[in-house]
Amino acid sequence: MNEPSHYIRQPATLSGNARLYRAIVSLPQHMASGAFEERIVFFESKSDQCVGLYLEGLLETVWCVDTKGWCEDGCIYNINSARELHESSLNDEGKPSDLMLFETGAGGNGIEAIGPNRTHYAQADMVDMFVTPRVARRLRDALDAIELARADEPRRRKAE
Repeated sequence: MNEPSHYIRQPATLSGNARLYRAIVSLPQHMASGAFEERIVFFESKSDQCVGLYLEGLLETVWCVDTKGWCEDGCIYNINSARELHESSLNDEGKPSDLMLFETGAGGNGIEAIGPNRTHYAQADMVDMFVTPRVARRLRDALDAIELARADEPRRRKAE
């Protein structure tokens, strides 16, 4: 994937005031815009203890809905720290990159598969950020780079 050189720098998680996490939130029917909707939620927590409960409380405050038990019910799942996301990355270059935080899978030949590793990334309209401004800027920069790569993918495939 063609990416600006500034993506090979310290991960965004070191830019904030706390630990950066990513979770997947499956919205209840009354909140979804379609039959099924998932959100990729980034948030920071000062502690690594009870992070799921912290996110439930955060979402309850921000979204004005009762989120008690969402982790237990499976509506909030795959809560990972930025460090865990970097460690499980599909990126074979071994260098930390903010793009790794948006990886959701790999494989296939569909439009969602980008680059030689056929990496799937979250789309910007599925992402919510409850982070410090500096981390939000870094995450938005990564999303912009992903969208550029997504737009460039047909040309890249043709050149293979």
